Amino acid sequence: MLQIGPVQLASPLLLAPMAGQCDLAFRILCRELGGVGLVSTDLLNCHSLLRGSPTALRLAATDPADQPLSMQLYGNDGDPLPEAAKWAVEHGAALIDINMGCPVDKVCKKHGGSLLLCDVSGTVRLAERIVNAVRDDGVPVTAKVRLGWDRRNIVAPELARRLEDVGIQAITVHGRTTEQKFKGPVDYDGIAEVVSAVASIPVIGNGDVTEPEHVAQMMKATGCAGVMIGRGALRRPWLFRQAEQLLRTGNVGVEPTQSEKYRIILRHLDLLLKHQGEHAAVICLRQRISWYGKTMGHIKPLKEAIRTAQSSDEIRNAVREWQEREAISVFGESVPA
Repeated sequence: MLQIGPVQLASPLLLAPMAGQCDLAFRILCRELGGVGLVSTDLLNCHSLLRGSPTALRLAATDPADQPLSMQLYGNDGDPLPEAAKWAVEHGAALIDINMGCPVDKVCKKHGGSLLLCDVSGTVRLAERIVNAVRDDGVPVTAKVRLGWDRRNIVAPELARRLEDVGIQAITVHGRTTEQKFKGPVDYDGIAEVVSAVASIPVIGNGDVTEPEHVAQMMKATGCAGVMIGRGALRRPWLFRQAEQLLRTGNVGVEPTQSEKYRIILRHLDLLLKHQGEHAAVICLRQRISWYGKTMGHIKPLKEAIRTAQSSDEIRNAVREWQEREAISVFGESVPA
């Protein structure tokens, strides 16, 4: 288990905030499949939240089945981040996370994300203002960082130490620089230096976790208290369950059968319909089927059927047809999948 301030997590495994990926339906799906201690929203623009932008409100939407929830905010010292943190607490956030690591241009151009790594003192002052804004609510504030802007400017250990001093209660470290984006190997030694730099708060490792074994390797190599999983969960939302079992028992959890994977896709569709509606559900599954397909062998015709589907019924029928094919291949006759 992992504790962040007063929030006790059932697992040290966290779903990363990923732009365009961490909608409510997917967060609930990961929770239902098991092994997740904490999930996060997509990146939330503080201005958009406070003015009630429909897109921002959709990204921040939550549900009783979606707890504990971290809401991740991005912006800079000139933005109303403390006010947005208060808004997030009032709308269901159990934790507030400050994005200090996103390398995407549209975030950095607004002087947020990884650009905060370039001004350690200013970033620490901003973090302190956010901590103070929600202190009376008892909601912990965390930060997600990278090692630095580039290899010549590694600031994560110093930044983590100073963030702890102003009340940040956990640090997540993606083991690359901003300049690297998602290229090159994750630097376990760099994450370990952040672990050594703080006095008592948990440090969570992040980067290139696509197999259950990667979780155990990262924790052993860095001494981190937890692991945040991002893109690996898009193709395998059951990855948390497998990794949690590995940590608990020493044995990797069983990979779902092909038939179970079809049922997971259908459950994802149902959650999308419930929380986002017909149009958004169809668009999302058209995009997501390529991720699921990476674990399912030769299903090119199914992927094409979903990519060209015009309705959720077409998606459902296509998946059920492949469920029946799977049953025939296993049992030699058509049986209910």
